[in-house]
Amino acid sequence: MSTDQVPTTRRAPGQGQGKSRHSVGAETLINARCSTVWDVITDAQNYTVWESGITRIRGELRSGGTIRIRTLTGGNRSFRLRVRQMPGEEMTWTRGLLTGVRTFTLEPLGGMTRLRVNEEFTGPLCGILLWEFVSDTQQTFNDYIDAVRKRAEILGRHPHITGHGHQPSGAQRPREPDAA
Repeated sequence: MSTDQVPTTRRAPGQGQGKSRHSVGAETLINARCSTVWDVITDAQNYTVWESGITRIRGELRSGGTIRIRTLTGGNRSFRLRVRQMPGEEMTWTRGLLTGVRTFTLEPLGGMTRLRVNEEFTGPLCGILLWEFVSDTQQTFNDYIDAVRKRAEILGRHPHITGHGHQPSGAQRPREPDAA
């Protein structure tokens, strides 16, 4: 399946210069059930095993929890993120000053899953810091969803492989809305 690039930039309604919103996102169709994709994106212990772009993760990917991550593009900086979930459907990671809300959305499609990842940036530093960041973020998103797709499709074919079939720490296993 191909990766669709969905970069967008827009100004928030009723806001003046310097208070714009910017969104970056990507999506792909994965030949695996939503539950398998959900297991992949909520399994903090294995994020550094596959090509997620995250080099270190601390904390639990559970609703109301916080995580600290380091990324390939972030160098030695770590990011503290608040996690919210609607198990099996959507997860958001939110951070501060340059406010970024990253949303992972899963949609079942006849035994397959459409995964959308989108990040919307707002805040006082948005206009100043974001322009250099957007192109790197778009490529990072494309790489991330391709890596999720590859891992979920492998795990969907071989459920005995470590990282699938167990319940990620703090996550609720979703129902199978797309079960045949």
